[in-house]
Amino acid sequence: MTDIDAGADAIADAGTSTAADDIGTEIAPPESLEQIRKALLMPEPGGAASRAVHEVLPIPMPDGTVLRADVVRPDDDAAHPVLLTRCPYFGSWRPMIAQDLDEDPAAPGLTAACLGMQTAVGLDRAVEEGFAVVAQACRGTDISDGDFHFHADEARDGAATRRALAALPWCDGRVITFGHSYLTTTQFTAALASTEHLAAMTAWVSPSTYDEDLAMRGGVLMSGPVYEWARQQVRAGLARDGREDAPQELLPEPVEDFTPFLARVGMAEAARRLARAHPAGGHVADWLAHPLHDAYWESLAYPWRALAALDVPALHVAGWYDLFLGGTLRNYRAMADGPAGAGQRLVIGPWTHLTFDGRLTGRSFPGGGVRESGIGELTVDFWRAALGDGEAAARLPRDPVRVYIMGVGRWVDLPAWPAPDAEETAWRLSDGGALLAPDEAEAAVGATSWIHDPADPVPAQGGQMLMSSPENSGPHDQRGVEARDDVAVFTGPPLTEPVTVLGPVRLRAWVSADAVDAHLHAALTEVLPDGTSVLLTDGVLRLSARRGTDRRDPLTPGEAVEVEVDMWATGVHVPAGHRLRLDLAGSCWPRYDVADPAGGAPVEITVHHDAARPSALLLPLVDLAALGRNR
Repeated sequence: MTDIDAGADAIADAGTSTAADDIGTEIAPPESLEQIRKALLMPEPGGAASRAVHEVLPIPMPDGTVLRADVVRPDDDAAHPVLLTRCPYFGSWRPMIAQDLDEDPAAPGLTAACLGMQTAVGLDRAVEEGFAVVAQACRGTDISDGDFHFHADEARDGAATRRALAALPWCDGRVITFGHSYLTTTQFTAALASTEHLAAMTAWVSPSTYDEDLAMRGGVLMSGPVYEWARQQVRAGLARDGREDAPQELLPEPVEDFTPFLARVGMAEAARRLARAHPAGGHVADWLAHPLHDAYWESLAYPWRALAALDVPALHVAGWYDLFLGGTLRNYRAMADGPAGAGQRLVIGPWTHLTFDGRLTGRSFPGGGVRESGIGELTVDFWRAALGDGEAAARLPRDPVRVYIMGVGRWVDLPAWPAPDAEETAWRLSDGGALLAPDEAEAAVGATSWIHDPADPVPAQGGQMLMSSPENSGPHDQRGVEARDDVAVFTGPPLTEPVTVLGPVRLRAWVSADAVDAHLHAALTEVLPDGTSVLLTDGVLRLSARRGTDRRDPLTPGEAVEVEVDMWATGVHVPAGHRLRLDLAGSCWPRYDVADPAGGAPVEITVHHDAARPSALLLPLVDLAALGRNR
């Protein structure tokens, strides 16, 4: 993962993403630093933030370690609510923000300017609204003391920081947290430790569990993302210590270089090199030592189901192509079922982990940017409502869920997630690569097999991932992958009527292999009349983890077992004449680890789809005309 480079990627995303109403048209980059500043909602010269107090705030933790924060707050004697983020990436963001603002990197208050790219509410607007903004560097990062250890101290440090802020004369005792990705986990872990002084949370693209969202999915290690995120932490840690970065031949990057490296040395050796280079990369060895959900993962104290007990309003923001889409949806549903259910809101856009303008590689989504979604004004009203502002509460949408429907460029509001009126339909797999529509009476027959060769894995092409450039994720054309012999392709008939898929997507299948284990990667695509196969959503499962990630149940070679692959969710309108397609493979490298259950020998994987062992893609369909347009 490359959240550490999110500042640079956000600058790039301000205007260089592939975009247009059709596939593959380029959008010109911003022509000036001023355009970049506006795109990232950076404070303007002479704006409200320029007239505010800018300072660096040291906050001692209970163990004596001093954490420091950049603060920008109204220049008056009043007490104000605080917007707080806690971030491990400021060491890398600081010089980029300084360049955008033409400021000294050591300028007090500098990193508080990240508010705009973390919430779609600029720093100027926040100060005008009477908020103090506090951007604290996590322990052992940027200007804070101590040592950084993956998530180990975030709960205690976060709760202690809120208590310290509430005691300051310029804070009115109410704290609202904000941030993306790791910056959401610093919110949730601290909230689970204590909700004292916590008025609300603003959590964009958030994981729900460390093992199933950050390290693995479906029991399969996310090799490339895990290595890359740790590699970035090592670089940041060495820079903070005043040391040179590890040499490229020892710890290579980007993805084009680390993919053959990981294939050559393996993740275990990569983990050892990361740990030797800097302690900030030491967690990878721990992750590899705990492939099951066990006491180690429980000790990290982020049980998403526990979020249901929190009585705190939260705004959850997700992207259809974000690697944490599943986690954000789980977090929202847990809290929506809890005592603060009425205070939960969810927005899902056509976004990746780092790209929020609706312009993705392979496809553009008109009106799909954060500004078109209205999320900036919604966020300000959400904050105000959480603080007791009745007028702001009245301005909030009646329905708590807002989603973008790809294919029609339309934002709709829903009373709940999943959409209550969605009908789950079964698209059955059959012989000859057929994907039978729900209304087809034809009986599904046969079985489909392919050979998984660990020495020649299927390459990852887009999807819900984060590796190197943001352009590597999203709705990529899958035709190159589908042309391989080790990918099973099931294609539906041209649609006679349009369909709208909105909600959770699953594959329920009978699968066998001639080995004791295998991986099953499943991808849903939309096939255009010209043959382009646009990735919509996907999922993966280690077959031995089919009964849960806390155990391994080896396969009996040749014996079919029923499995379910969680493909998370999508929201797309598919026109008449287009087709739906399901791609199945035994690998997706380097996004996921490559299964090698037979000591390097190829493995035959079979998906069965006869009457006794039916396999089907389960899709939730809604009536587009019945969905309420929000704007």
